[in-house]
Amino acid sequence: MRQVERLRSLIRESINEYIKEIDDAAEKAANEARISTCEEAIQKRKEKLSRVEENEDLKELASDDKIKEIQNEIKILEKAKKKFEAKKAKMEGKKSKDTDAKEEMVTDAKEDAPVDESDVMEKMEMGEESKEEETTEGYLNESFRRMQRIAGIIK
Repeated sequence: MRQVERLRSLIRESINEYIKEIDDAAEKAANEARISTCEEAIQKRKEKLSRVEENEDLKELASDDKIKEIQNEIKILEKAKKKFEAKKAKMEGKKSKDTDAKEEMVTDAKEDAPVDESDVMEKMEMGEESKEEETTEGYLNESFRRMQRIAGIIK
């Protein structure tokens, strides 16, 4: 029964990792949307300023306060854009570290002796309660580690 419980917990952990990957992808998409929205808003305000500067009639009609207000909005939007880009870069750096760690786990699993899944499953299905607890515990730890390596959770 312990084996089944451990396998279930292993499956839950892998599902939780998958959900975390989904959350990370959603956060990445949200950051990209924020960045693009900031870029669009900056571009619109810059176009307004350039139209005012090009057209002398508009230059006379536009107040200096309004022009300064638009310039301040551009600065604020650029700061926000930099903040979102930094957050995106931080997430990508974190993601690349996770990817590197997973690649290391996969390569380590390949370097270990090949695991015969049928042998592992047979031993896990045996489940004789008459065995000594110490022997069973040692085997469970070893087989549990092997299953984690196969799943790519540990090195």
